[in-house]
Amino acid sequence: MLFNIVAAFIIPWIAGIFLVRKDFKLFLLIAPFAAFVAIIFDVLGFHFDFWRIDPEYETEPIAAMPMYFGVYPILAGFLFLAIKRTPFHPIVIILFFSLITTIIEGTGVWINLVHYSNGWTIYWTYVSYLLAYLVCYGYFLLLKKHVSI
Repeated sequence: MLFNIVAAFIIPWIAGIFLVRKDFKLFLLIAPFAAFVAIIFDVLGFHFDFWRIDPEYETEPIAAMPMYFGVYPILAGFLFLAIKRTPFHPIVIILFFSLITTIIEGTGVWINLVHYSNGWTIYWTYVSYLLAYLVCYGYFLLLKKHVSI
């Protein structure tokens, strides 16, 4: 579990300091929703036995908690910072961030931290991250209508 905390929480938050300094308001608006989406997707994956994360606990999402509050909200924050500040189309940026997040999880599979089952593959992982980021993008568009970001 120490590895999960360091790799999925502490290291992302070190990078997240830059994000918080660049656009604190954006981070405050996006990070909690991104964590919520990550929890929903992960709990569904655990329920359908598509994956498990080491170390195993009776309540499986405990091992993923550093990810819910570390890597996922930080990456989502950087995603929307990139959407706001680059000339690329948002879908291109979302596709790219889905790939980066999939590579990060693929590393977890490679080092035997994440285990797939019931037909789940790294390709389905990409699709799930793409869907999660698209849900967050919908939220971002809704925010833009009601809040200046």
